[in-house]
Order: sequence, then structure tokens, then C-alpha cells
Amino acid sequence: MLEINKVLTKRERMLIAMKGGIPDRVPCAPDTNFMIPARMTGKPFWEIFYYKNPSLWKAYNECVQYFGIDGFSHHGICDIPPNPNTETKDEIINQTEERIVVRNTFKCPAGELTNETVYFNDNPPAELKRFITNFEKQFECLKYLLFRDVKNIHFTTYKKIKEDMGDKGVVGLSIPLPRLLSGVREPVEAAFFDYYDNHDLLTEITELHENYLINIAQAIIDQNVHPDFVFFSTSGLITMQSENIMKELSFPTLKRLTKILKDAGIITSLHCCGKERVLVELAANETDLNCIDPLEMHPMGDCELKELKEKFGKKIALKGGLNTIEMLKLSAGDIEQKARKCLDDAMNGGGYILSTGDQCGRDTPDENIFKLLEVCEKYGKY
Repeated sequence: MLEINKVLTKRERMLIAMKGGIPDRVPCAPDTNFMIPARMTGKPFWEIFYYKNPSLWKAYNECVQYFGIDGFSHHGICDIPPNPNTETKDEIINQTEERIVVRNTFKCPAGELTNETVYFNDNPPAELKRFITNFEKQFECLKYLLFRDVKNIHFTTYKKIKEDMGDKGVVGLSIPLPRLLSGVREPVEAAFFDYYDNHDLLTEITELHENYLINIAQAIIDQNVHPDFVFFSTSGLITMQSENIMKELSFPTLKRLTKILKDAGIITSLHCCGKERVLVELAANETDLNCIDPLEMHPMGDCELKELKEKFGKKIALKGGLNTIEMLKLSAGDIEQKARKCLDDAMNGGGYILSTGDQCGRDTPDENIFKLLEVCEKYGKY
């Protein structure tokens, strides 16, 4: 129960809302984790995404400070050393005023893999060529690529990020759930063929991935890391797979991990842009997940904030509700109306965080983000 007149820090406010409680007001946490922080540095985007000058986590923390929003960082990472007898090498193979193309070579006892990434002057990077071109032949090498030396995991970087954020918000320790291998598969569509043509191998990778994540979760507990929360970074978990594939490859691991982490007193949150409505229901009814985002509406997703709040708001905290494209296009006055509707639909009883559907675009007007904070401070008080 909130103490009357208690002044909360942004971090305290967010933690209460993520656990389904009632803070002093609705937290304001538009997803400004990527493009806006990079733009605000005034540097070419490759400085942030490739050279890490500054690191994206640092740019985000400074973005939180600038706007005064309640920080919700995706950038907490686990420091996991590469496996013994493996080697990674980056080399710039093409550079212009607009882009840098980098080839990454990964060598392991099972062979050699390469990918190519383009880093832009004014946009986030994109993959030109992914590592895996033949799933069967490169299967053993894939295991070295995906699963690092988890026995020697530590959390030095996470602790640094969390310390830098301070009371301005929360920092999630980010880990991905098992899924189709579209992130490393060339071409991307081949990941779907793998599901049918090499289902046994994909099942083996999924089981290895789950065990790997359980070991990470256990290390978080054993090393007394005390993260603000563990963040399951699962973009397009349904849209880029299917509902049935999600239920087979991803959902069982979500159930196991949320149970392990709940028993250790650790908050969990999941990101699934695109279609998400069925996952909200499953997570609320069948897992120990605390919070879910970004609840994208049509045409970007299939969620309806008011319906989700009425049906599942007592079981799981909801974060999102605003259309990211509208944040880019509409006036501050229109954004105020949209934000107030979100509050009307979801703030009652707590457990709600005002946010956007996935990340805000690079050129989102600053005044639209400031307006969200103004709305939460004026109309989001409990």
C-alpha cells in the first residue's frame, strides 16, 4: 500500500507498477531505447552502434535524464566470455560517408562462419548477410556461436549500467527466449523451412537454449546480482513465427524461467512487438510473468488496451498502448488526447505504465515525448 504523501523516485515508481501495484502516479516510459538516444548524441549512428562511442546504454540513460521520463532500459547485458578455442574478428570491408560495412568472422573447432552488417550514418544497423547458410552442415558451429562460456558468466557491465541509471529508472537484464533462428539464418525465410525440414535439429537447439538460459538465471540468483528485473527481449515473437510455433519453441521456456525467477524474488518483463494479444492471455494465466509490452494496436498489432486491462489487469502489469507512428506524426495536442485515453483505459487499480508500441522513431518531436510526461504528472496521479 502506498504511503500517503510519500515521494517516490522514478525507480521506485516503476518497480511498484511492474509488480501490479499502485504508485504515486502512472509511470511515463515511452520506448526511446534506440534511435532517439543515438540521434541526441549528434554523432553518426555507427559511432554508437559499432564503435560504442558512447555505448547505447549510456546514450539511453542520458535521454532519460533529458526528457525526465521514468527510465525503462533494455540494455542490461550479461558478460559471458566466448567459448575456449573460438575466435571472432571484425573488419571494415567498405566505407563511405553514408555507411560502413563490417564483416564478422567466427571461428570454432567445428568450422568458420561469417556475416556482414551495414552501419548507417543516420539509422540503426541492418544485416546484409547472416551467419548460417546451411542449417544441417553448420549445426555444430551454430552451437558454439549461440552458446558461450556460461560457466564463467559475470555481471560487471550490468552493475555499471544500473549504477549509472541510479534512481532515474529501472534497468532490465536482457535475455532472449528460444525461437526460430531468423536472426542468424540466411536468407531469413530459410528459418521457416528449417522448422519443417530439420525439426529434430531445431528442437535440439531449442532445448540447449533453454538449458543455457536456466544456467544464466541460476547465475543471476547465485551471484546475488539483484537486477531491477529480467527482460525477455523477444521482438515479433508471434508475428515473425506464428502462434503455434511460439507455443512450441518459446512459451515453455518462458513458463520455466518466470517460475525460477519469481521464486528468487526477481521481477520479469517481456517485450513482443506486433501481434501479442494471445501472449498476454497466456502469460497472465499460465506463467509468473510480472509485466508485458508494448501492446500494439491495429494495424501494427492486435491488442486493445481497455480489453486487456479488464480481463488480465489483475494478473499482469501492462506497459504500452500508444501508437508509435502517431508519436512521429501527430501534434502534441493530439498526443495528449491519445495518452489520456490510455490512462482512462488502463490506470485504474495500478499495474499500468504509459508507453509506446515498440521504439519511437528517430524524428519523433521532442515536444510529443515531453507531453506524455506532462499528461502522467497531471492526470495519472492515484
